[in-house]
Amino acid sequence: MSQAKSLDISPGTFGERGISIPFTTPMLSQARMRPTRQGEPEFLLPSFNGGKGMYIMPWRSLPAVMTVTLHDRLLYDALLELKQYSPDTVRQAVLAVQATGVAGGDASLAAEKTLALDAGYQALTQFTLVIELLKLARMDPAELLATGMTGSESQRLVRAALGQLGQRANLPVEEMVSRVETLATLIAPVGLPQCQQLGRLRMAVGELERTRASLQRWGATDFSEVSQLADFVAETAKAALDISRDRLARLDNRCRDLGAIAGDFRALRTAVAEDVTRLGWLMDGWPFLIRLWDSVSDSPLEAQQSTMGELFRLAPLIPVGEGGKEPSAYDLEVLGKIQTRWLRMGEDWRTGALDMAAVMRIEALKATLS
Repeated sequence: MSQAKSLDISPGTFGERGISIPFTTPMLSQARMRPTRQGEPEFLLPSFNGGKGMYIMPWRSLPAVMTVTLHDRLLYDALLELKQYSPDTVRQAVLAVQATGVAGGDASLAAEKTLALDAGYQALTQFTLVIELLKLARMDPAELLATGMTGSESQRLVRAALGQLGQRANLPVEEMVSRVETLATLIAPVGLPQCQQLGRLRMAVGELERTRASLQRWGATDFSEVSQLADFVAETAKAALDISRDRLARLDNRCRDLGAIAGDFRALRTAVAEDVTRLGWLMDGWPFLIRLWDSVSDSPLEAQQSTMGELFRLAPLIPVGEGGKEPSAYDLEVLGKIQTRWLRMGEDWRTGALDMAAVMRIEALKATLS
């Protein structure tokens, strides 16, 4: 433990807060990763004995403190290969490792399905963009909407339509195709407001809204001190939701004015990328907590109270520099003492002995994530 450093919980930016990593080692679960000045990743681990404190540890120190699963060793190797750290690039690395089956068959199938859905949704986003552009140019999209076409026929018609749009905008067809493909790739994680099928980040916002309401209801009916933890987690979720809704509104307004594709595309691309990236950071860490809370919806009260302590421990505060509150706005010392009294650890941190039952619970949750 000598190489670990303690840390308060007031990061100024999302980058300082780090990216949530779905490790399967219980003590590492949802640890946050951020690059050092040298570019190597370091990990922020929630306090081993409860509360909202953090430890900063390099990877090389972890085997001396705990038993690390094979999945986590392979995931760390994959993270090292990333050229850029963001919630999206980390997610891709996580899914690639999960698809190998090292976290179990169910998790592997879930990862493969998610990767296929991602590819399909990006294609749907691009197709929707083309349809909306045709409508904007007062051109008939009926031919593109015909049923029974093969993939190659659809691609040919899309390219022809983009060529017509490019001519009207005095853009070469290749440039028009490139702009649409670029914008579709950027916006696919959220999805266009014109598309009936929601993108994953837009769905995540909706799921967090549902979970916040569930936490509020639970806190209002639980008469133990743990209800204070539920109030804190619900308030933390609200902070993320408030900023996310603002970002979504801005992004949707940009996407309703698609004529900018033929205009100052660099400005449009930069603005869309900023909005989507911020939404990724705002939702980072929440999908696991949502599934964790859902997993005890039918469990005895004691299990729900214990899980609430885990939600408190892992709830991602919005950094002050990103619009969040100062930690002093919360009575974290009192809340930390409550959480410690209800703590259920995945392993004994004094020995580092691996709790395989806890590992299996985490792997089961991974199978429900996307």
